[in-house]
Amino acid sequence: MDRPPGSRVDHYELLEHIADGAQVEVHRAKDVLSGEEVVVRFPHAQTLDNPILARRWRREAQLTEGLDHPHLQCRRDAGERHREPYMVVEYANGGGLDGWVSPTAPPLPIGQVISWGRQLAEALAYLHQRGVIHRDLKPANILVTDDLTLKLGDFGAATVTSKRRPLWYLPVPPEGTPEYLSPEQITGHSGDERSDVYGWGVVMYELLTGRVPITGPDPMAAMAAHLTASPVAIHELRPDVPPALEVVVLTALRRRPENRYHDAAALVAQLDRLDEVDATTFDFSPEPPLAGEIGGSEASAVLRFSAVIALSFVGLTTLIILLNIALR
Repeated sequence: MDRPPGSRVDHYELLEHIADGAQVEVHRAKDVLSGEEVVVRFPHAQTLDNPILARRWRREAQLTEGLDHPHLQCRRDAGERHREPYMVVEYANGGGLDGWVSPTAPPLPIGQVISWGRQLAEALAYLHQRGVIHRDLKPANILVTDDLTLKLGDFGAATVTSKRRPLWYLPVPPEGTPEYLSPEQITGHSGDERSDVYGWGVVMYELLTGRVPITGPDPMAAMAAHLTASPVAIHELRPDVPPALEVVVLTALRRRPENRYHDAAALVAQLDRLDEVDATTFDFSPEPPLAGEIGGSEASAVLRFSAVIALSFVGLTTLIILLNIALR
């Protein structure tokens, strides 16, 4: 739908079309009632036509209701205009954190990285206290305001933790970007607070070194590498990084969830006590791969496992849709 500057959506006046992503159209706007600048997001028609993407849109609208934290891009409103849904979020004047990191760019000051790392951990701790897991941490989902404040956004992959232990387990396809996914998400688990801790570690590693810790020539290879490869020690890429900070980041990146910080609050507490971290006792040796636990130690086994997850999920989704149609 054509939405030129000056057009209105309820009490929001569209000022500028600022992005057109794969799933949403994004506009800078003004709330004519409060005078506040905001961002209005509209899902593409194909997003709403896709049951999985439409579910993500509804889930994001529900999970973000009531969230309010200085380091979150908070939701201001959600509604529907002419049967077309929209979501209003806080406007943050600044680009994404991905614009600050590059293998060829000068390294970021250590103090700035620590400040951003703590801001991000505080936002995650706030979410974790409310049972929300973000599950898609990456620089592109983090905004940097003009005063260098971080704002974590994009809750499309977020979920709520359950205190009940499931009686049976159905693998789910991973949601997110391969280079930033935790090993447990890749192997079909929905993830918990420790998955966000892993994502935090990936972002911090990239801020410190200019590159992600784990990658591959294609998405499937990148996911397989999270289960088999270990990141290069940070001090080998950037010797001026304080050993205590390196230990915190690499602990967050441990392959097994039980070897990481149990949630972001523990991460914040550790960042506040960097002087107490004994880097001399940290084990920098490569971790054992996880691939053997899911049917083989070769990368091809990982790829087959991921394919089974995806096909199973598509089949289950199709069955649910057909049942819903039949029962109407």
